[in-house]
Amino acid sequence: MVETEQTRVIKRYANRKLYDTRDSKYVTLDRIAELVRNGDEVKVIDNGSKADITKITLAQIIYEEQKSGNATAWSVQSLRGFILQGRHKLISSLKEGPVGKLVGRAEEIGAEVYSAADDRVRAVLERAAAHVKQLQGEVLRLQTRIEELEAKVRQGSTKDDSPDNLE
Repeated sequence: MVETEQTRVIKRYANRKLYDTRDSKYVTLDRIAELVRNGDEVKVIDNGSKADITKITLAQIIYEEQKSGNATAWSVQSLRGFILQGRHKLISSLKEGPVGKLVGRAEEIGAEVYSAADDRVRAVLERAAAHVKQLQGEVLRLQTRIEELEAKVRQGSTKDDSPDNLE
């Protein structure tokens, strides 16, 4: 990203606080997301190392929005598709979708963001798999109960049809 006078520089301190140098105040990830959505050029710098951590910060915003449910939820099927199609398709999809402003150009995203995205997707899929397994157990329990009740109904109708009950 080319830094211009219009670029809003946010410094991230060791205590993880984010400081907007233009407005001279601390900001949150939500505020940075709002700035990006409003078209502001934002650059996030680690105050200690002076490293550009914009990509990591934007990826964190996406993660936090998904985690909190404030963003459009991706289906498990979509997430599986991302994994099957590979990283390049994931980045292209994100770039072309509504979060494109937050992700930026796919070529700029480094290995650290790939790793973070992989970890996040893996965690989401693991939670989804656990939920599916729980639901499968519940379905099996209900199926067994239905079979038990059907057996009792069959036994009850057999007793009612006996010659003793026909009188």
